[in-house]
Amino acid sequence: MSTTQIQNRQTIIIYSIIIVVLFACIFPYARWLEGVRQSKDLGEATIGEIDTGSFMLKLALLGGARGVAANVLWTRAIDQQKVQEWDRLKATVDLITKLQPHFLAVWTFQSWNLAYNVSVEWDAPEDKYTWIKEGIKFVQKGVEKNRKSPDLIFDTASIYYHKLGFADEAIILRRLFRDDDDEAFKTDPIESVVRNDNFQLARGWFTRSVRLVDSGLTRVSTELEAPVTYVDPPPQRKGRAGDLAFRSMPAHAQTRYAAGLEKQSIVGVPATFGEVARNQWSIALNEWLEFGRFRYLSHNEIERNGVRVHDPIFLDDATLPERYAKLNENEKYWTSRWADQMNYPYWKDRCLTEMEPQGVQARQLFYEGTKSYKAADYPDAGKKFKEGLDLWDDLLKRHTVYRNEDLNKSDTGLIVLRYTKALAALNEPIPDDMPFIDLLKAMGQQHNPDPFDALEMEVAPPATRTPSGGAP
Repeated sequence: MSTTQIQNRQTIIIYSIIIVVLFACIFPYARWLEGVRQSKDLGEATIGEIDTGSFMLKLALLGGARGVAANVLWTRAIDQQKVQEWDRLKATVDLITKLQPHFLAVWTFQSWNLAYNVSVEWDAPEDKYTWIKEGIKFVQKGVEKNRKSPDLIFDTASIYYHKLGFADEAIILRRLFRDDDDEAFKTDPIESVVRNDNFQLARGWFTRSVRLVDSGLTRVSTELEAPVTYVDPPPQRKGRAGDLAFRSMPAHAQTRYAAGLEKQSIVGVPATFGEVARNQWSIALNEWLEFGRFRYLSHNEIERNGVRVHDPIFLDDATLPERYAKLNENEKYWTSRWADQMNYPYWKDRCLTEMEPQGVQARQLFYEGTKSYKAADYPDAGKKFKEGLDLWDDLLKRHTVYRNEDLNKSDTGLIVLRYTKALAALNEPIPDDMPFIDLLKAMGQQHNPDPFDALEMEVAPPATRTPSGGAP
């Protein structure tokens, strides 16, 4: 065998050994990659979307320069906002998230900044909606990179719920959301169906956050964060033990949706009554019952049988006299305190009232009566108001908690005031047996007691106010 042949054979053997070694290395690397995928909750599609530019940027800034670069970008973003350079602001914020994708404050702050601070710089509702949507989509990107963070999921729900549902232009923003053809933006994360109402969609996101907490999952630290000993570690904001407001939000969102159906809460969309409204109030009741039957623990410890324990607390017991009577004194204290704090008896009784056929029918009569009243059709308005108030009075005799709530008194008093004005226009006296006549005096003492909104017809207890003691 010639020298050349020997050298060629040796080269082949060397290359073969190298190939075998490389293949051998693939297996532990694949196992490591699978571990990373599971720890960060990455799917196959997500792995395929890794931003190589972002990876190289982080690689170049593995040292302390990453923090310096992030601070510089934060300052630049603030300056760009001041001079209203919106496109550059968005690009700068994107860079910050690539440097610090697992720093939750980036996603929370900047999504709020876009949805609340930047959106108000625009006059047209369409422009406001665009930036609110940018804020929501921004925090949703944070959810994709931090799928085990209930905080970011809750932040997403909050913007859908609050900014689109409670802004001054809410009925226009809600219409823009309804007409938005971006199905991915409107897909319920729980039921995977497209929602055309922001309150309905918010309920899905709130529920997802609550379920994540109940499953025991919390945010997972990254490799860079794991060895760090924080002087003041950032705690999980939402879903901690005893976080009543957090757990109440799915019920609040569903209640807002049900109430919004029975009024013109979306510009150009008429109110909905009948079985549709009843079903949505029934769903709202179930949400409140789930909240009220959740097992909380008292803040204090009581010694029982030689052991110090936290008493189990169920808010729904405050509405059930027989169960409440069987509680010990400590359980009664916390049950009453937290039920009053969340105004749970009111919300439960309101849903029970509104879901009855009589309640839905009264709402419809108030709505139609107000339409006639605004159109100066006083005979029809008076007829509708009288029939509705009679039904409402009979119904609320069975629901005294709801009847005696100040918010309900104010809204019922508004209907009474409009009824008396319609009678005055017809030169007819106020009937001696008119229900809720006691509310008329209180309405007369209010400043500007019967404001007419240019677009919204306030004919049902508004979903834009909260009774004393309730969560937002």
